Amino acid sequence: MELKTKSKRPGMKCSVDVFYDRTDGFSEHINDRTTYKIVLVKSGSFVAEENGEYRVITAPVAMALNERAEFKVVSESNVKSVTIYFKPTFLREEFTFEAINSGKYEKFLSAVKGGDKMSPLDLFIAAVNDDIEFDPEFTDLSVCQDILLLEDFYRYPGNIVYYSLTPQEYDTVNRLFASVRYDLIEQPDNLWILRVKHFINSILFLPADFFINFRQYELYKDPLVADVARYLWENLDKDITLPVILKEFSVNKNILNDAFNKEVSMSCMSYLEQLRVDRAKKLLQFSDCSISEISSICGYKETAYFSKVFKKHTGMTASDYQKSIRNR
Repeated sequence: MELKTKSKRPGMKCSVDVFYDRTDGFSEHINDRTTYKIVLVKSGSFVAEENGEYRVITAPVAMALNERAEFKVVSESNVKSVTIYFKPTFLREEFTFEAINSGKYEKFLSAVKGGDKMSPLDLFIAAVNDDIEFDPEFTDLSVCQDILLLEDFYRYPGNIVYYSLTPQEYDTVNRLFASVRYDLIEQPDNLWILRVKHFINSILFLPADFFINFRQYELYKDPLVADVARYLWENLDKDITLPVILKEFSVNKNILNDAFNKEVSMSCMSYLEQLRVDRAKKLLQFSDCSISEISSICGYKETAYFSKVFKKHTGMTASDYQKSIRNR
């Protein structure tokens, strides 16, 4: 199947290299070799296998997959996702896979005076301020700007990049996905293709530090640990006890804790406590929730006990942590 969208507008006999798919679980075309993929996982959790190791991912999360990505899900629970497929040539004609993968654009990304590496955003600012010695091939600043939008698809190892999202971040991305879907399906006027390109650019333009990674880069060697970790993430706000976990996974306490100690150097319940503190730290930094609301979201019914656990792990109260991180 060609992942294209045909025009339905009178007089527009064309198609564009963009395709939108919404499904329970993941799209059947997720490993297509002819497109880049932007995936928004709206709900649920899953474990993905990568070279014999396992990554635990919990929604909401955004994913960028290039044309070489091998996305293999070994377990999932309640996943709902939407996927935008597009060829980079849709954004700019010269952005073929061959050109992008040849390394020619790395000349730009490395062309900083003094040979120092910079973040993409700082790099673009330096380019605007004429602080970069350009290769003669890259005198067109718009080419440099556009290739930066695609860096998640070709600059990082692994071929898949994950970004966990706060509720506010999710709402922003979800609106842009909905806008792409509307214009692809409804095609309300002859400008629909331009708007699709604009919305995809907008999704790609969201700076990387907007999406703070939320333990999404941890890899596990033991599939049992990965499955239990996925369960813990998805039910972090619930009253999770050790007997509940042992029953859910039909496993002996010693076997479970031995597996966790070997993998993460702590027991299963200690790991759960660490996950809850990590989630609380992210919410304290990037959400408008109150301390009591964050306590509940992280599975603590009593705010006082949550504060005690948080201080044990961080050395400061939740409110002091929030002030310190936001004043940086």
